[in-house]
Amino acid sequence: MLRVGATPDVCTHATLLDGYFKYGLVKEAMLLFNELARKREYNDIVFYSVVINGLCKNSKLDEAHAIFEKLSSIGLLLDVRTYTVMINGFCLEGLFDEFKGILRKMEDIGCPPNNATYNVIVQGFLRCNKISEMASFMKEMVGRGFSFDATTTRLLIKFARENPSVLDMIPELHFKNKK
Repeated sequence: MLRVGATPDVCTHATLLDGYFKYGLVKEAMLLFNELARKREYNDIVFYSVVINGLCKNSKLDEAHAIFEKLSSIGLLLDVRTYTVMINGFCLEGLFDEFKGILRKMEDIGCPPNNATYNVIVQGFLRCNKISEMASFMKEMVGRGFSFDATTTRLLIKFARENPSVLDMIPELHFKNKK
């Protein structure tokens, strides 16, 4: 790419970073990220979200959280996607108190969670077999327009096969059945 005179842009670098992380090449990803960050090449929240997501999915939660916490100090406004990525990282590690803190912070600054955020949280509860906590959380979400996405539905079906009483704990399903 460089040989033919084309200069990589933020999308190219984000895609490259995402690929490194997907193949577990965390060291290579972080070398590129650190070089770009040092040069202040990109001051884009989407770029940083790719890095945080990659670190979380490679069990580098402390590094991801450190970058996440640094973002506002370098002048970037956190968006719902970045918060959701960090919440997902905590959920993947079963750190539910931490994700709740991020969720509160998100709401306090006026960045309301969206359906993707809620699905990430429900999936985290399901993956960690925290069904009663999931049911309590979902009771809070009923009035916020929450609906399951395909991944959450697939996980829910898996759990319902093993324990059909799980379906009784989900307020959204009760509401739809009463119509």
